[in-house]
Amino acid sequence: MRLDFTISMKRLAAVLIVAVVTSVVVRPAAAEVFLLTSGRRVVGELLNKDESSRRKFVVRTTSGVQITLDASRVKQGLHTRPGELEYETIRHEYPDTVEGQWKLAEWCRERRLVKQRKGRLERIIELDGDHAEARRALGYQHHGGRWLTREQLMAQRGYKYYKGRYRTAQEIELLEQKRKTNVAEKDWFAKLKRWRGWLGGAKDLQGRKNIKAVNDPMAVKALAAALKKDDSPAARILYTEVLAQIGTTEAVKALAACSIEDPVEEVRLTCMDHLEQIKSHEVTAYYVGKLRDKKNRVVNLSAVALGRMKDPSAVGPLIDALVTTHKFKVSKPGGSGSTTTTFGTGPGGSGAPGGGGMSMGGGPKIYTLKFRNQQVLDALVAITGRNFNFDQRAWKYWYAAQKKTHAIDARRD
Repeated sequence: MRLDFTISMKRLAAVLIVAVVTSVVVRPAAAEVFLLTSGRRVVGELLNKDESSRRKFVVRTTSGVQITLDASRVKQGLHTRPGELEYETIRHEYPDTVEGQWKLAEWCRERRLVKQRKGRLERIIELDGDHAEARRALGYQHHGGRWLTREQLMAQRGYKYYKGRYRTAQEIELLEQKRKTNVAEKDWFAKLKRWRGWLGGAKDLQGRKNIKAVNDPMAVKALAAALKKDDSPAARILYTEVLAQIGTTEAVKALAACSIEDPVEEVRLTCMDHLEQIKSHEVTAYYVGKLRDKKNRVVNLSAVALGRMKDPSAVGPLIDALVTTHKFKVSKPGGSGSTTTTFGTGPGGSGAPGGGGMSMGGGPKIYTLKFRNQQVLDALVAITGRNFNFDQRAWKYWYAAQKKTHAIDARRD
């Protein structure tokens, strides 16, 4: 009996050794997935890692079999997580039944193997199309007697998945248009930058020709940016010509802004020349808004432009802007007891008879000055053919009478 027991123990030890060795072979420490050109996958440990010129892949598979793959057959090699390797090892142990595949899907869920679980759930549906738990796990909803994915359900309601969320066809169309617009605008920024670089060089003539030929509304954003940033007045004048040629609302707005903001008078006047030909109500509205600007210089430049537009709708706002009030901060330039003065002659030729302020010592002081704006008066005279000087009351009486007369004439018609 003792001898038989010794033999049995030896047999048990041998079985255990074989099991351990088999376990090591079946679950290699460093596994990869080899995607073949045929579409198949081989999972295992790469044995010839140090081969300098890759002509073949020697692989020990998860089942312990050593195979050699020609490099031309291997499309891609991917590293696997330990859980993925274990899945490849044990998945054949589960029967291809609804119950077996569901157990394997639950095994994957516990180990967060999302892709592998999805594959098992899809297999369950192939075996049993009405398996409710698998359907719901895959995101299906039971609607109108049918199992529908969220995408199918939203499609029935008129929605499509686009850029991270479900949207209507109209919303997608707008977003696509915006995307195409952004691409086109970026392209024009690049083109304009390249052609601008040619100006003044060997390709100057070609650069000017290319810029002058631009007639695409998508180029307005790039032209407007160049109009603000380009250091060359000559180049800015060239951009104004192109913007006027395009003539869209955004192009006209860029010209109007430049006619006020550009530091060079020739550029400002060139913008006004173009705008005078266009005669846009949007431009008149822009300049009328600028009549309320905090800067007296802007008020008068806007009046000059309105005088050239000769739009009667600007008369009322111009009357209000005949005399404007502006604040100035006056700082002492020297030490204690120094004096800084401001006088009532505003920028742009405006004047404020008797206006002015004085600061003696102390910190910065704020002064409020009234300006009689000559350019505003000139614009009123140009539009109306009347001249009541800076008498705002007389202008308003006259303007009210004009509106009343027009109203009576309109009723008669």
